[in-house]
Formats: sequence, C-alpha cells, structure tokens
Amino acid sequence: MNPALRVDVTDTRGQTTALAVTGELDLATATRFFRDVRDVLGSHLTVILNLAGVTFCDSSGLNTLLRLRRRAQDTGCRIVLVAPPAQMTRLLTVTGAAGIFTIHGSLAEAWETHTASGTPPTA
Repeated sequence: MNPALRVDVTDTRGQTTALAVTGELDLATATRFFRDVRDVLGSHLTVILNLAGVTFCDSSGLNTLLRLRRRAQDTGCRIVLVAPPAQMTRLLTVTGAAGIFTIHGSLAEAWETHTASGTPPTA
C-alpha cells in the first residue's frame, strides 16, 4: 500500500457513491487508484471523485482518469469529478479532457445534480 494516495468512501446514496481522493496521483499510485475506483464502479451507477485532496497529478494520473471514464461508459456507469485542484484543472483543460468529464466545484453541487438513484440526468 502506497501511503502517498488514499481513496476513501465518504458517502453512499442509492446507486451513487462519493470517494475522497487524497495525495499524489502519479505513476507510483495510478495502478492502485485504478483498481480502487474500478472496484467501486462495479457496484454503483455513479461514482463521484472528490479530488480536493489531490496534491499532484501527472500524465499517468490523467491517463488513469481517462481509462476509468471509458470503463464506466462501457459498463453503463459514470464518473463525476469534484473540486480538482488548480494544477489538475490546468492539466484537464490543456489536454481537452475537461470537456469529456462532468466536473463540479463542490461535493454539495455534485450531490444536488446527481440523483440518489445514481441515474445520469437526461440531456
């Protein structure tokens, strides 16, 4: 277990669960991060990733988020990002990834938007 990254379930409402991600999301932690989130995707329709505690994210971390998003789509689930720090927001923006994720500024906003059933809102 790498102490540089923590992924903790903070709340579950129906088919939606929120995970707090804390620490560095990089080459050393990406595999474990992928496994931890993938395991939760198997039992919830919506996974909210609270990224406020992420202290660093490199291209490996971004790639892992993209892989998780693809896996979620393939299984009929969704991943929602919450409060990515400034460095991570820049990385998401510069790469164009910000346009493919649902991103909220706060956990409260994410819970308000995503119903307790976990069903993605209709467009």
